[in-house]
Amino acid sequence: MKFLIPLLLVGVFFVSCSSEKKSAASVAKEWCDLNGKVAKAESDAARATAEANRKKFENEMEEKYKNDEAFLKEVGAEIEKCEDASEGR
Repeated sequence: MKFLIPLLLVGVFFVSCSSEKKSAASVAKEWCDLNGKVAKAESDAARATAEANRKKFENEMEEKYKNDEAFLKEVGAEIEKCEDASEGR
């Protein structure tokens, strides 16, 4: 029983951390990093993998924040700031 309580506390800690809302800037930065990997891919296979990773991230964020339209707009504005740089422009 003594060992069960700390185990439950650790489980609750990890669940609570994983459900925290990220900042719009951090979501945009992660997207731009993934977008940069697409732009800088050296082969078609690497580009396809990078695109799949970016799409997976987009889907996860859209699902997680689907009810927070203001947040998604803020993410879009932040992406505009870093998108060109991530593509090397």
